[in-house]
Amino acid sequence: MHKASAFNFLRQFQRSLNSELPAVTSLRSNVRQIASAAKGSDGAPHLRRPEEAFLNTYVIPRLYKDLQLLCGLSQEQARSALLSENFRHLPEMCSASPARKDPHPFDKTFPQDPAKVMAQWQSKEANALHRSCPDFAIRFPCPYSIVFEGKYFESGSIAKAEAELVRNIYQTFFYRALPKIAEIKLRPAWDYEFACLLACDASPEGLLKRAWDSLEPAVQEGFWSGANLYVMIIRGDP
Repeated sequence: MHKASAFNFLRQFQRSLNSELPAVTSLRSNVRQIASAAKGSDGAPHLRRPEEAFLNTYVIPRLYKDLQLLCGLSQEQARSALLSENFRHLPEMCSASPARKDPHPFDKTFPQDPAKVMAQWQSKEANALHRSCPDFAIRFPCPYSIVFEGKYFESGSIAKAEAELVRNIYQTFFYRALPKIAEIKLRPAWDYEFACLLACDASPEGLLKRAWDSLEPAVQEGFWSGANLYVMIIRGDP
């Protein structure tokens, strides 16, 4: 029942976010303008890349509202529940960073060369271990603990879209698979039951969505039923 409830929450959040977005052409223009303006502003470092501009302009505010509307949280409870790597720039909506306290020897990206991975592990450099910091997450007092990986896809070929989809799904599951860590004074607990890839397909042809739609329904359903991973492709109106 709890898993079905979490699924319904994510589905309703997807619907409300999708219905709120402008048409794709306007969305691309808006995101570019926001990112361009932020590059000339010392007060908006959390908006300087298109992905961050999209997430922090559209996604985080909508999620903050939906934590109240769909979960019955107060404004302060929604703020406490919502974690973001840009929380310092969004203090009215987010309470802390979702960064994981303990480092580990794995990277969220595909290892292209095992020899390079081994060399990194053998090195005495600081980057021999990694620290994970997802884009955002929700936790108690929300009834669901969900870690999110946010992406923004604007252009490319269908092959690029398919490659992005694969990489992004694996990155999202990587966060979900990391073991639990108890909360400490300066770091929230790492204890996520579910994961969500939230990817905006802002390409004119809808290539990322086309890549996702090319999968059989049974395969799509398997991400949630077998891996607790919800794939959310956001596009808005045509």
